[in-house]
Amino acid sequence: MDIAEGLRNKQDHIAQRHTEETGRSVTDSKRSVEFAAEYFEYYAGLTHQIKGETVPLSTGEFDFTKREPLGVTGHIIPWNSPLLLASRSIAPALACGNTVVAKPAELAPMAVMELGKVAHDAGLPDGVLNMVPGEGTIAGEALVTDKHVNELTFTGSKEVGFHIRETVSDRLIPLNLELGGKSPNIVFDDADLEAAAEGAVKLFNNAGQSCYAGTRLFVADEIYDAFIERVVDRIERMTVAKDPNETDVSALISPSAQSEVDAYVESALEAGATVTTGGCIPFEDGNFYEPTLIEDAPDDAAVSCEEIFGPVLTAYRFESEREVVERANDTEYGLYAGVWTTDLERANRIAGHIEAGTVTVNNYASPIPQAPFPAYKQSGAGSEYATAALRHYTKVKNVRMAVDKTLR
Repeated sequence: MDIAEGLRNKQDHIAQRHTEETGRSVTDSKRSVEFAAEYFEYYAGLTHQIKGETVPLSTGEFDFTKREPLGVTGHIIPWNSPLLLASRSIAPALACGNTVVAKPAELAPMAVMELGKVAHDAGLPDGVLNMVPGEGTIAGEALVTDKHVNELTFTGSKEVGFHIRETVSDRLIPLNLELGGKSPNIVFDDADLEAAAEGAVKLFNNAGQSCYAGTRLFVADEIYDAFIERVVDRIERMTVAKDPNETDVSALISPSAQSEVDAYVESALEAGATVTTGGCIPFEDGNFYEPTLIEDAPDDAAVSCEEIFGPVLTAYRFESEREVVERANDTEYGLYAGVWTTDLERANRIAGHIEAGTVTVNNYASPIPQAPFPAYKQSGAGSEYATAALRHYTKVKNVRMAVDKTLR
C-alpha cells in the first residue's frame, strides 16, 4: 500500500520519465503510473487469500496444505509498457513473500528504476526488490542462468522465451512466459458498428506495440464495405505529430522497429495486398509510422501471420461462423480475441471455439488485474493477474499428521 501511495506522490516525475523513454504522451504515462499503483493495492488486498486447505482423511489423521514463497523470482521486463508490466508481476511476487530481481528493458529502464526507488522509500528492506539494468544478452542471461533464481517471468519475443525455457529445463523452475499474439477481432453483421469500429482502432494505442492488440480484423461480408468506411474515417482523423502530447499515434520504440514495420507493409504489397490508408514513414527523423489499414492480404502472407508490433491493421471478409473461426485460429498464437455481435448465444458459441486465453465480447478491453490473462499455443505459458498469480508465485506444501482422538 505504501508503494502505491509513493507511486501516486511521484506520478508527474515518473510519468515524465516514462514519456521520455517510450514516446507515449504524458497523459498516457500518468495512467500507467496509476495502473501500477492499483496493482500494488490489489495484491496487498489479496494477501489474505494466500491460504491452503484441509483434506478429509481417516479419523486418525489430519491433513492440510499451505502455500509458501518460491524464494528468489526473476523478472525480465519488456519495453512497450514498462512500468505497468513490471508492476503486474512484481506486486504479486512480493505479496506472496518472495524476493525479486528485475531486469528493466534496455530501451526503457527509467520508469522501472523509479519503481525501485519508490519501494525503497516506502520501507521495503534492502535486498527484497532488486533492479539490475543492462542488456538482455548480459544482465538478462545472468538472471536466467543463476541457480539461485527459483522462478522466471518474461514478456517478449517467442524466440527469447523458448531460449529461456531450454536454458532452465534442467532446473524445473516455474516459468511465466508471455510471447506475443496475432489476435483476431471478429465483427458480425448484427454488431453495433460504431462500437466495433472504436474497438478496431484501439490497435493504434501505443502505436500497436501491444501483445494483445487486435491486429487481424475479420468483418462479415454483408457489412464489410460500410464497416471499413467507419474504420478508415477514424484512422484518417488520427494525428501523427512529433510532440508526444499532440499525437494520436506515438513513436515506435526504435529505428529498427520502424524499419521492420515498413518492411512488413512492403511485403504485404508484394503479396498482392492493398494499403487502404497509411503505409508510410511520415517524418525523416523520429521513429514514427502512419496508422495503416491493409486489405486483401492472403491469409498466409507474413503480415497476416507474424506479430508486426506496429500501427498496422489487416482486414478480411468472411461469410460464415465456421469459416471465420477456422481462419481466426489459423495462427501459432493464442493470446486474445474480440467478438462483436448482439446475439449472445452466438457470442458464447464463438468464444467456445476460439483458441485464445481471453475472448472479449462487444468491448476490446485491456487486461485488468482482477481477471486472469492466460495464453494458448505459442503465446506463452502460465497466467498473470488475479489469484492465478498467487498460485504461480507460491508452492504447495502438504502436511499429514497422525492424530490421537482417544478420550482420556
